[in-house]
Amino acid sequence: MTAPGPRRGAPDRRAWILGTLRTVGFLSVADLARRLGVSQMTIRRDLHELQANGRVRLVHGGAGLAPRELRRAAFPETEHTEAQERVARHAAGLVGSGDTIAVDAGPTGVAITRALPASFTGCVLTHSMPALAFLTRERAGRVVALGGEFLPARSAFVGPTTEAALTQLRARTFFVSPAAVDARGLYAQSPAEASVQRRLMDIADEVVLVASHEVFETSAPALAGPLDRLTAVVCDRRPPAGLEAALERAGVVPRVVGP
Repeated sequence: MTAPGPRRGAPDRRAWILGTLRTVGFLSVADLARRLGVSQMTIRRDLHELQANGRVRLVHGGAGLAPRELRRAAFPETEHTEAQERVARHAAGLVGSGDTIAVDAGPTGVAITRALPASFTGCVLTHSMPALAFLTRERAGRVVALGGEFLPARSAFVGPTTEAALTQLRARTFFVSPAAVDARGLYAQSPAEASVQRRLMDIADEVVLVASHEVFETSAPALAGPLDRLTAVVCDRRPPAGLEAALERAGVVPRVVGP
């Protein structure tokens, strides 16, 4: 993130300070003054204002994120779009009150957990930290946390420990939210995450792809599985023609949930 010049106002400086703290964790007053081209007194005024608003915590010589901002950075529960919310609500409507379900990492997975009805008393398996945070705080029923190595880019756990936790588990439905989908299959941004998704598919009776149209328009490097692993697709727009034809060959008809 490029630092704003000294002629820019306090709002720009403070936004830059917050954004940079989310990346580096701590900034000294002296470093901030140098990088922003203003006096240390000006930086202290900015930090005191940010602290008064609950955004940063002043420590000796500088500042770090306040606990509220740390939680927001670690648990991005609201970073889903209206389209993701729409398909998540439809997916949650497929869940029986006592079902055991598995929920993928990413914003759509979090949106599904938030959309589960109050009557849900079943069990949720997930490696998503934001989903776990929401479920343990807001929902009744059982929650099984699939721990392991933390992957910051997805706020999720991956690796051998995560996969080993799945060995003795079973789910009626796995709601998978890949990074990309094309006629060849489902893709993740890393081999480690793709491997966890494959293991979750293995333990589920049904695998439901829940996706907004963005995943049909992008690419990702790690193949998680072919389209014939799917039993259903919930999306906000019709897939591209080539993908729709491939889904038809796999025996899957997308459920398009419009606005």
